[in-house]
Amino acid sequence: MAFPENFLFGSATSAHQIEGGNINSDWYAWEQIPGHIRGGSTSLIACDSWNKYNEDIKLLLNTNQNAYRMSIEWAKIEPEEGMFNKKAINHCRKQFELLKKNNIKIMVTLFHFTLPQWVAKKDGFASKDNIKYFVRFCQKMAEEYKGSIDFWATLNEPNVYVQKGYIEGSWCPGEKNKIKALKSWSNFIKAHNLVYNAIKSVSPQTPIGPVVSTMVFKPYKNNILDRSLCYLARLFFYNAMLKRMAKKSDFIGLNYYLKTTLQAKNPIVVKDNSVQNDYGWHVHPEGIYETIEECTKWGKPIYITENGLADAKDRLRPQFLKDTFDWLQKAIADNLPIKGYFHWSLLDNFEWASGYTMKFGLHTIDRKPRPSAQIYAELIKKSSGN
Repeated sequence: MAFPENFLFGSATSAHQIEGGNINSDWYAWEQIPGHIRGGSTSLIACDSWNKYNEDIKLLLNTNQNAYRMSIEWAKIEPEEGMFNKKAINHCRKQFELLKKNNIKIMVTLFHFTLPQWVAKKDGFASKDNIKYFVRFCQKMAEEYKGSIDFWATLNEPNVYVQKGYIEGSWCPGEKNKIKALKSWSNFIKAHNLVYNAIKSVSPQTPIGPVVSTMVFKPYKNNILDRSLCYLARLFFYNAMLKRMAKKSDFIGLNYYLKTTLQAKNPIVVKDNSVQNDYGWHVHPEGIYETIEECTKWGKPIYITENGLADAKDRLRPQFLKDTFDWLQKAIADNLPIKGYFHWSLLDNFEWASGYTMKFGLHTIDRKPRPSAQIYAELIKKSSGN
């Protein structure tokens, strides 16, 4: 099961979901409105990783991980327009230094669903006028942490943000507005391409890429209509966006969680008998291979930047991890350009509109390991040839 020597095995988190104290973000304001978050919970404390990041790093080391994907919270760094919080900047620097000291590769995401409230009040990514603020923030982060960051991820799942925030209206900013959906979709692409140029001007050797959400779409029947529908689903959900970002990318980050079966008649989404996780998502570990294979067309190194399942009782995760490693090994054996895997997530955390009800962590929110944490550690050890 030996993987390449430089293969990355890590976990992924986001600042808003684990740090706590992000009171200047649009999501925190959204959480205060009754009915928006299951159980009425908020991210105010979350996992308290702002104060306990050293404990999180110990969890990485205890499970043999050599990489960590995290995010920088824009609302903490620039809580007011043009006012950069030096204390917060230095706090993040200490975290990066500790990760480096422990030989853990760092992938930092610059936008993971949340905005400073002052940007949100200007209509967020639905307004092209706000792209310049995001580019300024990203360039400053590149300047502040030059030499510390191994990979910059510009945007996390902008396709999901458009869907949840402007089509369904179930996530912040909570608007059912197709025009804003189209504008934000276009502005995310522009923002990624401009941020790529800005960071390269500061740190030309550091790899930069987007992170998009993917899904395996299966035809209900092997006929031309069902297959064509799946092709269109892939195109509109992630391929059209990737096509416009790939030229200004050194790698592509793929978040993969589930499969969906489609047919070209009502009901379009067909339920099947496959195992489901706590979210009701169909567990399909082999889909990680299909996702990697689908995205080789962009000619870039690929990192699985999120993959996991909501599983509070840890009944599915152990076998899921073993199966996932088998499919990653097959991808490597078939010379697909997969370079790393980040499990979602290191800890149970604030799962957006679901609050704390969905448990994705290898560890609980109070940092107790689940059995799957040890299995992940053992898989990494064996896969590293040790």
